[in-house]
Amino acid sequence: MNFQAMVGYRHIRLRMALWGCAVASWILVLPPPARSRIPPPPKREVRAVYIATILGLDWPKSFDTAEQQRSLRDMVNRLSMARFNTIYFQVRGRADAMYRSQFEPWSAQLTGTLGKDPGWDPLAFLLREAHERGMEVHAWFNTILVKNGGPQPERSTPPHVILSHPDWMHQVDGEYWFDPGLPQVRKYIVDVALDVVRHYDIDGFLFDYLRYPQHPYPDDQSYRKFGRKIPRDDWRRNNINAIAKSFHDSVMAIKPFLKIGSAPIGIYQNVNQLRGLQSYSELFQDSRRWIAEGWQDYLSPQIYWPLGHLTRDPDFAAVVRDWTTNAHGRHLYIGVGAYKTDVAPQIPAIIDTSRSLMADGNAFFRYSNLTDPLTVNGRYAARALPPPMKWKDSTPPDSPADVQLRNLGDNMFSLKWKEQAASGRDPVRWYTIYRSNEFPVDVNRPENILAVIPATRTGYIDTVREFALEECSYAVTALNWAGLESQPVGGRVILPALVELAQAYRPVFALRSAEEDPGRDNIFIPYEIPSRRAVQLRILDAKNNEVARLVDGMVDPGRHIAATSTRQLPRGVYASVLTSNELYARAVFTVTK
Repeated sequence: MNFQAMVGYRHIRLRMALWGCAVASWILVLPPPARSRIPPPPKREVRAVYIATILGLDWPKSFDTAEQQRSLRDMVNRLSMARFNTIYFQVRGRADAMYRSQFEPWSAQLTGTLGKDPGWDPLAFLLREAHERGMEVHAWFNTILVKNGGPQPERSTPPHVILSHPDWMHQVDGEYWFDPGLPQVRKYIVDVALDVVRHYDIDGFLFDYLRYPQHPYPDDQSYRKFGRKIPRDDWRRNNINAIAKSFHDSVMAIKPFLKIGSAPIGIYQNVNQLRGLQSYSELFQDSRRWIAEGWQDYLSPQIYWPLGHLTRDPDFAAVVRDWTTNAHGRHLYIGVGAYKTDVAPQIPAIIDTSRSLMADGNAFFRYSNLTDPLTVNGRYAARALPPPMKWKDSTPPDSPADVQLRNLGDNMFSLKWKEQAASGRDPVRWYTIYRSNEFPVDVNRPENILAVIPATRTGYIDTVREFALEECSYAVTALNWAGLESQPVGGRVILPALVELAQAYRPVFALRSAEEDPGRDNIFIPYEIPSRRAVQLRILDAKNNEVARLVDGMVDPGRHIAATSTRQLPRGVYASVLTSNELYARAVFTVTK
């Protein structure tokens, strides 16, 4: 018989995995194998994933707003639970927009019609979801490539640039490419990019296709007019350099703490045994000058090849070594072709190789190729913070002020502190919460990181879970935009239990994966709602048929636990679904008994 139990967490002692401050879903990674076989993860590295919106590659095929938002929230949650810390979100695919642009039409991926207002803003939505989970968002911007083959764009408001300025571009093998040799084109590209910087709270900006096409490019007319007798190859590189420099100079006056990067083609030039398409001489993409001149803070070179010489492709390790020895003091987040069948099985070894060659992280192309639970095989067993950019700011922020650790009763403890201004050039961006059974907390050990929260929040509540330890220690640090960290401030509490970070002060709409009660035939499903409202909590089988309805009615705000018997659920995979008006959450679980 199904039954519902809505009780405080303190009445049920469960082994529950740490969860974030928003909707929980199934996790991308399994428990790591024996630690002796896996190098310990660093505290500082970028773990980035591309979310491609063009052609619906990582975007839902549905044009339903609720489904699109649910899908995007689910992507963010899965990445957060798997301990990734950065998202490259494709805001501009082919001169269209996944944000409210003043220059270009809404993407047809949102409604099926180019330029049609979807009634919501995907970039703003993603920023809220990711920042709540302590993840950075970099606006991924496809720059020079305007459109792939096919018919011309449909009419829209504003019109697609192919229709409004056909004289700005040329066709190469059916594709439309801007002519960067035209000053008005370079200005337009920078203006479109700066529009994103001015109106959105992005953490970084990533240029892609900041180059010429691979095939011969018909720019004779613009070269005759603007070449000034410079060799054409140098002139083309200068045109691309001008975009990089102009964007950087403008950003320094608008948001100097913004992280600026690009994703160049994997081989800069053929050296030693490296052979392939050369970004410098064939695509006129002088990315190493961009970082040497300080126009960009990082590169994510597209080294989408496997380790070794199993194929005719370049060896991943050899290409990475060429980049890391020419980093000019800037960051390198090595691009990984997770979509390739010969690369995907090597991802754990690729992460190890990137670390051993002193890269600053990895960027995986793309999200839909990272849903296998074994993808990283324990390499992200602990959370990591992005590495600091000391050239942006050399002064760490001040420590959080007046940190208070209080017993709230009912096995709950609160961490609170006052908002703290930075002592350096840029403001506090994040707070990091640490927990350990040792005092003081060793903040250099990544396994002690509990969570990263936006600086708009200055408190957390911890809830006792399982009687085990005698004391727990906490520390809080401030992080500025450049990633510099303050000295830790914290304290310890004498507890008869292991304290687990649960949520922020204000309840949110959230659902957690189900847990089997050891020794009993029960399944418990925790959930949380921010206000009194009508709620449904259902269990669906693998074919999406409803097999149980645990909650159906008005529920008070706060944290609750619903329960049912495993006797009603044969072994298999199920999904719990929590709904309330427009809100939706889904979590997958397995019944093993």
